[in-house]
Amino acid sequence: MEGTVAVLGVGKDGQDVRERILEGIRRNEFFLEYQPQFMADGSRMVAVEALLRWTRPDDAPSVTEIIRMAETNGAIHELGAFVLREACRQAMAWPQINVAVNVSAVQLRDPDFARGVEAIIRETGLPPQRLELEIVESALIEDFEHAKRQIAELRRLDMTVALDDFGTGYSSLTYLLELPLDKLKIDRSIVAGVDKVQSAAIVQAVVALARALGLRVTAEGVETEQQHRFLRACGCHCLQGFLFSRPVPPALISEMLAYSAGPMSPMLSRAKYEGQAARRGSAGR
Repeated sequence: MEGTVAVLGVGKDGQDVRERILEGIRRNEFFLEYQPQFMADGSRMVAVEALLRWTRPDDAPSVTEIIRMAETNGAIHELGAFVLREACRQAMAWPQINVAVNVSAVQLRDPDFARGVEAIIRETGLPPQRLELEIVESALIEDFEHAKRQIAELRRLDMTVALDDFGTGYSSLTYLLELPLDKLKIDRSIVAGVDKVQSAAIVQAVVALARALGLRVTAEGVETEQQHRFLRACGCHCLQGFLFSRPVPPALISEMLAYSAGPMSPMLSRAKYEGQAARRGSAGR
């Protein structure tokens, strides 16, 4: 990648920013990494979350800032379609796991969003059952009835829908009771505080409620063995965080899955993967 760093200059004009983002997509300046999600006991990888990355200089806007600007100027539709298409295409190499893709409030607002997702699924050949769409609470607050219809259409197409970052917004019980959801993701900010009585009680209550409603629960931001033990005891189905793996390139997901399929234990396979990643990094410097 050396020598191919892209510069998406960001000016004051919104249309100029939009064109620079679209140019970045055309020039393949954006790419994906994936953070694995494991069964709560750590025995196997069950899914990966697609995360957008950008080959940028240190003084350029972060990916988070680029996404925020794209939501403002409308480029989020093209950027979101790029992420979805790449994730579906690359996930075809991992038939044993699902792939999760984040959906912004602006994307969900588009009345043709579900049809666009269906078209990409058909184009890439990914079985719809293997696609998980993670929707943030803010997308529901803006127009609950519209969001409800969109989610119902996605479910009709056999896709999994997860409520992402649960606990950071209003976290209304209405969302869980009325929306045709499959999964709940507990936000990392709550997971980080499970050593405190209040946060621990919140996690226990959320997991119990979700399981009572037939929802699967994933906790993200798991970084310590203490958090792992607590979340597993609470009844979380899946865990995601640096304790298990940092976001990695798609080739390393394939290697991790290959190691896990063999006689090597999951923890040892991750240790071997991390050692290889470190050696690659040293070689590239």
